Amino acid sequence: MLLIVYAAFFLLGALAFQGRHWAYGMFMLLGLLFFPARVGFHMDPHPCQCELSVPLALFSLTNYKHIVLFGILFLLTSAQLPGFPTRTRILIALGVVLTMGIYVELAEGLTGQGHCRLRDLVPDVAGGLAGAIVLLAVTALRQQGRYEKRGR
Repeated sequence: MLLIVYAAFFLLGALAFQGRHWAYGMFMLLGLLFFPARVGFHMDPHPCQCELSVPLALFSLTNYKHIVLFGILFLLTSAQLPGFPTRTRILIALGVVLTMGIYVELAEGLTGQGHCRLRDLVPDVAGGLAGAIVLLAVTALRQQGRYEKRGR
């Protein structure tokens, strides 16, 4: 069953990258339901760990899975905003990344699946920033290509 869910995430994500708003909406809805559905909507609340220090933050940056997944979320979100200026796309996408990161931690705390830790927001934000770097690089390459074509 989990394989079907991951396939649905992949398919919806691929369509969302093409700017299909309905696919992005379904992707986000599936993401919001993922944690509660995994436990059959039976909640088992656990306290969240709110301590944060530089060593803990640096250690949390080894959570490469979150960095990659939240980088993808950033890019999916920015793909939904093609008519917006780059700065606006970055701010909105980073807001979505941070909001989803907070949701994931709270969902882990409420369901008892995973660990609700404040420090886990660090790799989420790092993934968002990595996505912003990719967006800026792609935007710069596209603009450079346009200027080179005009110069010929």
